[in-house]
Amino acid sequence: MKLFNWNASALVVAGSLTMLLSACGTTKNFAVDSNPKGALVVAKAKEGYPIVKGATVYRDTPLCETPTTLPITFMADTTKATLIAEKRGYTSASYDLDKTSAETVHFALQKIDGVPESTFDKNDLPSAEFSLLPLHVEVHVRSGVGRLDSLDISPEASQKAMDELTAEVLKSLDGNKSHIHPAAIDAPLKTDWKALTPDFNKYVLKLDANRLPYYSLPPYITTNVEGFGSFLGRLGSQQGNDKPYLLYVWSKCITETTGRQVGNVLFSLLGAATAGYSQAAGTGFHHIYDPSAFAPDSGTLVMMCVIDAKTSEVVHIEQRVFPDITDEDALKAMASAISTFPAAAAKKE
Repeated sequence: MKLFNWNASALVVAGSLTMLLSACGTTKNFAVDSNPKGALVVAKAKEGYPIVKGATVYRDTPLCETPTTLPITFMADTTKATLIAEKRGYTSASYDLDKTSAETVHFALQKIDGVPESTFDKNDLPSAEFSLLPLHVEVHVRSGVGRLDSLDISPEASQKAMDELTAEVLKSLDGNKSHIHPAAIDAPLKTDWKALTPDFNKYVLKLDANRLPYYSLPPYITTNVEGFGSFLGRLGSQQGNDKPYLLYVWSKCITETTGRQVGNVLFSLLGAATAGYSQAAGTGFHHIYDPSAFAPDSGTLVMMCVIDAKTSEVVHIEQRVFPDITDEDALKAMASAISTFPAAAAKKE
């Protein structure tokens, strides 16, 4: 998972530093398995920041399914690592490790009654139909250089970008006879949706796209966002909202002031700052652990979230990066990606 404001040189330095640190610590190869097999192994940040599979663990990091072998480097006697096993329909389990631990790790997962093990198959996306919820756009303005650097949300710029993006998406959907249909939302529902949005975003943004099929319990929005169940019921009762899935699009745009751009040129920082972003943007899909923390010099992060319209389960999340959508061409490119979802995504996989 790449940081957007790192350039290629920074990534090389970070990789070299990790290899150097690995050479200084104690590395052990752990054979990791579970009953049942096929559980996702997640490394959790602990004291001393262990190095797992060649990468320093600073936060919860999904690794691979069981069975597997994981090399873990302990930098000191106090360095610890914790592995978590997750599988849908089973309680999660954790295992604490240090440099003295035996090199065999086995998770005995307990079945949760009433929770099915089956999960959503993303191969079903191309044939699915969606009701598109209102788009969410945040525009944050970055100004100043160096110690004077600041990043502040602009309600006016956010509303303008949201209105323009919505108009562009609707125009594209109307012309394409798409399988995506704008949700019919009357005035009372719009008011309720606006009130729900903060808690809705808070819950959805903390979900890890890689862990969605493995969470012990399905990520139901109705059990985590008060009032969403009532909203979902009334939404489904309105004519035209009979599609099996909801599509929610959240985006965060970072735009620079002209003064900052000039300042960057004067300080010869612009080339290095944008090189890392351009490289990242060219790779297509990205998964950002915390979407709300997305903060390159400029650019737009988009999260497309698929929700089961009957159960409220979040079944699929994709993220993409675009240039600053206060630029007309970038906004049109983003609108096209939304209106052709998931076709645009399939080409990237």
